[in-house]
Amino acid sequence: MSSIFTEQPWIPDTGPIAPALSGTEIGLNARRSALKVLLSVVSIFFLLMIVAYGGRMLYQDWQPTPQINLLWANTGLLLLSSLCLQGALIFAREAKMVLVQRALVGAAVLTVLFLAGQLAAWQQLITMVLGDFSNPSVGFFFMITGIHGLHMAGGMVALSRAIKRAFNGGNAAGIEHGVANCALYWHYLLGVWLVVFGLLFSGNNFEVLLRICGFI
Repeated sequence: MSSIFTEQPWIPDTGPIAPALSGTEIGLNARRSALKVLLSVVSIFFLLMIVAYGGRMLYQDWQPTPQINLLWANTGLLLLSSLCLQGALIFAREAKMVLVQRALVGAAVLTVLFLAGQLAAWQQLITMVLGDFSNPSVGFFFMITGIHGLHMAGGMVALSRAIKRAFNGGNAAGIEHGVANCALYWHYLLGVWLVVFGLLFSGNNFEVLLRICGFI
C-alpha cells in the first residue's frame, strides 16, 4: 500500500540513471568542447578570408601570386607532423610510452620545420616581387599564411605541455586526452592548409574558386 502513495505516474520513466562524472572527467570534456567551439570559429574565419580572396580576384588589378615550390615541401612536413600525432594517440591508448614520446617529439620537430619553411616561402616571395607589394594577392598570401602559422605556433604550446607530461613519468591514460586534443587540432589545421593551398596557392584555380564562392 505504501508504494501506491510513493509512486509518481506523471513523471516518465527514463530508465537507469547514468553514473555521475568525476570532476576530472568534467574538466576534460569541457576542454574538448571548448576546442571544438574554437575550431568552429576558426573555420568561419578562414572561410570568410577565402571568400574575400575570391571577390578580390574580380578586380582588374588582380594578378596571381607567383608560384612557390617550397610550399609543396611544407605541406608534406605538416602532413607528417599530423601523422606523428595520430601515431602518438594510438601508442598512448596502447600504453607504449616510449613510442608516445618519440612520436610527440617528431611532431614538434616537423611543425617547427613547417613554420621555418613558411618563413622561407615568405622570403622567396619577397625576392620574386622585388619588394613590390602593390599586387593584392601578395598581401593575401602574407595574411592567410601568417594567420595559419600563428595558429600552428599556438598549438605548439599545448604540444609542449603534452611532451613535458610524457617525459615526466606520466602514465599513458593520463596524457591520452591531451594528445587527442593536439591530434584533433593538427588534423584540423592540416585540412585548412590543404584547402587554402589547393585553392589559392597551388596554381591557376580562378574559375574554380569563383564558383565555390558563388561569384559565377
